Amino acid sequence: MSTHPRFRSLTGATGLDVIDPIETRHFSLSTDSPVSPSETDPDEFAFPVATACRIRTGRLSFSYAVPMDVRTPEGDHRSSIDLPMTTEFPADEYLLELHSPIKIYLRVDGAMSIDATDDGVVIEFGDEVTVTVGARSYHSSPAATITVPDDPEAMMEAVSAFPSALKTTSPERAWPTLRGHPPRVERGDELVIPDELDVPETGITISVPPEYGYVYTVAPLAYYLGAEVLPGETASLTADSEEIRHLGDDVASVGESVEEILKRVLLLDCVTRTEGLYPDDLHERDVLETHTDLDFAALYDAPPADRLGAYLAVSDEAMAAIDSPWHRITHVEEDPGPDPVELLPYVVNDLSLVRVKQSSDDQWSPTESQRQTGEALESFVRSPTPADGEGDFLRSASLRRSVRRNDGMEASESPRENENTARGVPGEGGYMPLPDVDALEQAWIGDRTPVEGTKLLKEAFEHDTPDSEDGSVEITVVCNDAEMRAELESAAEIYDDRDDLRADVSSEFDVTTDELRDLFAEESDMFHFVGHIDGLGFQCSDGILDAATLDETNAKTVLLNGCRSHDQGVELVRAGASAAVVSLGDLWNEGAVEVGETLAKLFFHGFSIGHAMTIVREYTSIGKDYVVVGDPGETLTYSENILPCMYHINQETGCCSETSELAVEAYSYPIRNCGIGSTFRTHLPEVSHQHIAVGAGQEWETTLDGLRAEFQPISEPLIVNGELKWTDTWLNT
Repeated sequence: MSTHPRFRSLTGATGLDVIDPIETRHFSLSTDSPVSPSETDPDEFAFPVATACRIRTGRLSFSYAVPMDVRTPEGDHRSSIDLPMTTEFPADEYLLELHSPIKIYLRVDGAMSIDATDDGVVIEFGDEVTVTVGARSYHSSPAATITVPDDPEAMMEAVSAFPSALKTTSPERAWPTLRGHPPRVERGDELVIPDELDVPETGITISVPPEYGYVYTVAPLAYYLGAEVLPGETASLTADSEEIRHLGDDVASVGESVEEILKRVLLLDCVTRTEGLYPDDLHERDVLETHTDLDFAALYDAPPADRLGAYLAVSDEAMAAIDSPWHRITHVEEDPGPDPVELLPYVVNDLSLVRVKQSSDDQWSPTESQRQTGEALESFVRSPTPADGEGDFLRSASLRRSVRRNDGMEASESPRENENTARGVPGEGGYMPLPDVDALEQAWIGDRTPVEGTKLLKEAFEHDTPDSEDGSVEITVVCNDAEMRAELESAAEIYDDRDDLRADVSSEFDVTTDELRDLFAEESDMFHFVGHIDGLGFQCSDGILDAATLDETNAKTVLLNGCRSHDQGVELVRAGASAAVVSLGDLWNEGAVEVGETLAKLFFHGFSIGHAMTIVREYTSIGKDYVVVGDPGETLTYSENILPCMYHINQETGCCSETSELAVEAYSYPIRNCGIGSTFRTHLPEVSHQHIAVGAGQEWETTLDGLRAEFQPISEPLIVNGELKWTDTWLNT
C-alpha cells in the first residue's frame, strides 16, 4: 500500500477527500457538484508534492478556517489570506498554498474570489474550471542509517552528517517542513556514513572536547546551523575559520550557550524569512524593529556564516523582548556513555535541547514537590491521601479491600499484599527528579524513570505506524470494573465529539484475557484502558494478562489509567506502541477519572502526549502520579486550529460582567506537523499579527462577550486564574 496521500470523491456530500494514511488525517474540499479526481503529474507544482489529481468545479469550500497564501505558478508570493477577509482576484494563473492538516496546493487558471471567515473559507470561480490538487504528508522519517563505534569522535562525525537532512540553509529552515529528519544512528564496529548523505557547506564549525556529554549537548545546534563538529581542547563556535563565540568551560556552561544561541538563531530566522516566501505580518518583527536596526532583507540573502555573526551581535535586551519558553529539554545521565546515541537523531529532529545531569549543581537538587513525590514513590505509602469527598476508592485490587476514603482507618495488610503493592513501578533508587527549567516539557534518557515528563524509549521511535485506509482515527476504550464505568462512557463521548474528524470509537467492557490480547493486537490510534493493573498485569474477568507476554500490539498510543501501570506501559511500547501514559502509584478513582477525561480532551484537541501530560500534571489533582514512556511527540489527531493552543486568562476578583476587560495570553504547543518555528494567529478581532510557535504569545485585552463570540460552540482549553477550564462550560457559567 502506498504511504503517499490519496484522493477520492466524498461520500454523502459533493467534493474531494484528501487522505494521509501515515498520519491518519484527512482534509475535505467541498464542491458545488460531484467530482471525479483524475491522476496527474506532481511535477506540475513549484513546491514538492507526493501526489496530484485534477477535478472540475465552480466552487471550493472548507468547513473551518484555513489560512492560505496565493502565489504565482512559479511560487512567488502574491497575497496572504487571513481571517476575516474577502478578496477578489482577476483572471490569471494562481497557485494556492493551504496551511491545512495535510500540505495541499491548488493550481487554477481564471478569476476567483476568496471569502475567509471564522466559520470556513469559500473560493468562488467565475465558471467551472479545472483545479489541480497536489498534496504531501507532514510525516518525516530518517532517510539513511549511520553506523558508529563506541567512540565520541566517531559520534562527532555522525552528528556532523545530521545537517544533510536540511532542505535549505536559508532562514526558511526555521519552517519545520524544511528541516528533514536526521539520519538514523546504530551502534556497530566501525564508522559508516552513507555516501548519499549530502552535507551543506556553511563554513560553520563547533569544537568541543571529545566526550559524549559535549557531543550530545551541541547536536541540536550543529544540526540547525549545518555545522561540522570537531574535537578540540575548548568549546567554541567558528564561522569562516574565525572563532565568534566561546561556548563555556564545562558541559553545563556549554549547554547554556547552546540554548541561548539556538533560541536566538531560530527566532531571528523566523523574523528574517518574512523577506522571503512568506512575508507574514509577524509580531516578533514589530517588536525587534523597536530594539534594533537590522537589515532583514540583506540578512535573508547573506551566507549562513555571515548571518550567524550578525545574529550573535544583536543585543541581549532585544532578544529578551521576544524570548519565550522552549518546547522541550531532554536530559541525559551524568558522564553519559554511548547508550543515548541511537535516540539522539529523534531528539534532534524535534529540535529539543539536550542537557547533561550535573551531580554537584544546585539546579539538580529536587524541588520541594519533587522531593515529596520522590519520597512517596521510594517508600510507596500504603494509604495515599484522597481528595475531599465520600465513597471514593482506590483503583488497586490489592488495597481497595481494606482502604476506602470513608473508613477512617488504615487496615493491616498481609505480606503478600505488601509484595504486590510494590510491583509494577521502579524500585528504590529507580526515579530521577528533573530540574525546574524554562520549557513546556521535559524528557529523560537513562535507566531510571523521571518523576515528571517522559522516559524516552528507543523502541517507540522504530515501530512501523499502521496506515489508515480513509484517514479515520481508530480509538478503543476498555473498562474492566463496573465501579469505573463512568470513565468508559465519558471518554468514549469525548473521543467522538468533533464534527470535522472521522473517528471510529469502540467501547469494550469486562473483557477476558484472550479478548484483551486480541484488542491489543488490533490496529488503533488510541487504546484507553480503565481498570486494575497493580503491577502484575491487566486484571480481566478470567485472570491477569501481563503485557510482557504479548507478541505485538498495534495500538499506537496507550493510556493505562490503573494503579502502578508503569511497567505494563513499558512492555507495551516494546511490543509495538509508540507512547504510553502510565501511573507511578495507587490512584483514587475520582482523581483518575479527572486525569483520564482531561487527557482525552487534550489528545482530541491535537496536543501531543508529552504536552498533554505536562498540562495534566500541573492542573489536575493527581496528575503528578503519571508520566509518559516512549515518544512524547505522538499525537492522536490534529487541532482544529492546526496548532494546539492554551489560553491563559487573568480575571480580577469580582470582575465578571459581560463587558469587563480580561487579559488573555495564548500559549502555542508545537507538534511535529506544525513544529517549533511555525507561526500561528488567534482569530480574535483584537489580534492581527502572526506569532512564532514557540510558547508564549502576545497578551491582549478582550471581554467575556468577545470570547463567547469567538469560541462558541467549540470547546478550547483555558487557564483561568491558574485553573484548567473549557470554553464550552466556563463561558456559559
